[in-house]
Amino acid sequence: MLIRNFNKEAHLPGVEACLIELQDFERSIDPRMPAGADIVADYIPRMLFRCAHCDGRVLVAEVDGEVAGFTTILARVQSEEIEEGLAEYGLVSDLVVAGRFRGQGFGRKLLEAAESYAIDNDVAWLRVGVLAGNHSASALYDSLGFKELYIEREKKLIAPAP
Repeated sequence: MLIRNFNKEAHLPGVEACLIELQDFERSIDPRMPAGADIVADYIPRMLFRCAHCDGRVLVAEVDGEVAGFTTILARVQSEEIEEGLAEYGLVSDLVVAGRFRGQGFGRKLLEAAESYAIDNDVAWLRVGVLAGNHSASALYDSLGFKELYIEREKKLIAPAP
């Protein structure tokens, strides 16, 4: 396995497939989310735009030239929350490993590479978000020293219109 910087020509189809897989998995946790195929065309350009504006990188895990997973690390994210002041932090905004490569340490290696990139860019605080129902991702983040910062809760009040 190699961790490389994203190359659009070499990695785009594999990254798109991973993103679709992740989105569809998250949709199984929260059915209100759109299908992966419905967002991929807009998501990838937005992801690359955020990298350009937040000193970020997309890192790809490759096995024999195949994309096994990817992560997006943003080194300079400015908090938009008034109560946080002018807090700047790093953000792992994406982390996904294709299903057939899970359980082999790829997520851990990608996250370690993202953390190294953040350290090299003088990031003091690194954040990552996860859906509450994504227990395997939560366990990975816990094992690498990430602690809960905010917990957002939700309550359904009315049934959606048919």
